[in-house]
Amino acid sequence: MQHDFILLDRSGSMSSLWDEALSSINSYVKKLADDKIDTGVTLATFDGDGGVLKFDIIRDRIIPSTWKAVSSEDATPRGMTPLSDATGKIVSLARAGNYDKVAIIIMTDGHENASKELTVAQAKAALDECRAKNWQVIFLGANFDNAAQAANYGNAAFATASVAKGNLRAATATVAQSRATYSATGASMGFSEEEKRWLAGK
Repeated sequence: MQHDFILLDRSGSMSSLWDEALSSINSYVKKLADDKIDTGVTLATFDGDGGVLKFDIIRDRIIPSTWKAVSSEDATPRGMTPLSDATGKIVSLARAGNYDKVAIIIMTDGHENASKELTVAQAKAALDECRAKNWQVIFLGANFDNAAQAANYGNAAFATASVAKGNLRAATATVAQSRATYSATGASMGFSEEEKRWLAGK
């Protein structure tokens, strides 16, 4: 069994990128459907308010071909960025399923700044458990140089991309391509150096 978990930062600073971020997610799932990847998709958003994690499951275990496009009617930006706490939640969802292959895609536009339950080290340990199972973890920095942050969470450089505004759909298309390869062969998902420079607008 396979599953894709998408964790989307909905902090207030995402406002200028929100429509593009949602469109990129819809495009990603459409590519899964077009490629007939036998997987389910769960989309969760996160933010923080007054020290409390807000973790909302927007789409739960959806077959790609039946995906209903997400829009600002489903969620809008607000709050802070409790990335570590949200990472713990998405990993817990993944652990709860009997999955052989899992892709976890984390899209954020800024640094952790509001977690109360997990430290960065604890969130890294949770992701390390996923990576040890050959589950794939992708960090996408939305108009944000996320290299240092992703490294703090244990992510390899090839599975991390800083994505310039206007390139989020291209980024998820690239991820979707490597997702198809992972489904077929178990090969690691990620980006070439050329792809990373292009997505960063360099």
